[in-house]
Amino acid sequence: MATTDDYGQGVSIAALTDAPNAETLAKNIANAVVERSNMRFASATARNAALASPVEGMEAWLQDTNTKTIYDGSAWTVQSKLLLEWTAFSAIGTFAAGVTAGTPAPRLRKINEFGTEVWELEGRLNLTSLAAATTTTVFTFSAGYRPANTRGFVTYNSSHHGTRVTIPATGVMTVSVPTEAGGAVSSVWLDGIRITNPTA
Repeated sequence: MATTDDYGQGVSIAALTDAPNAETLAKNIANAVVERSNMRFASATARNAALASPVEGMEAWLQDTNTKTIYDGSAWTVQSKLLLEWTAFSAIGTFAAGVTAGTPAPRLRKINEFGTEVWELEGRLNLTSLAAATTTTVFTFSAGYRPANTRGFVTYNSSHHGTRVTIPATGVMTVSVPTEAGGAVSSVWLDGIRITNPTA
């Protein structure tokens, strides 16, 4: 009588008392291992056709979109995926007059987190001057790097006060610091800015 593996994964192992059948032995092991591995399919359509009744925990790689999916018991969910490597601002837009890339350099990347697109920003902007309590343009993003609607954030600056960062659909990023910051702000950091679902 067949038994199962020692790890509780339900892989059928033939017993010595079973009738010899190499095909059944190999197929039982192969089928059990394959459905527990990261399967590969040309597309979601091909995956769904092959796995009409998926089991929770199954993993599948879609070759057309280079995406890993996992079945959560009710639906296939997309796992994290890199859409765009960290890219310097100089390659995706234009700095405003008096603004330059600091260290670390300002960059943007795009990722997919469980089916939701997310843009992340990091780095430092150097400014020759930044008047307090005034909205100042610092950078303009090229098409393809602009959110569909205005997004706002609060980050850090060299005065140790908060900085309001706004990125509208036009791609013209502006910053503003409070009156308490005075006129000596020379740097603004973008670390921690995340634009979730930028096309919404």
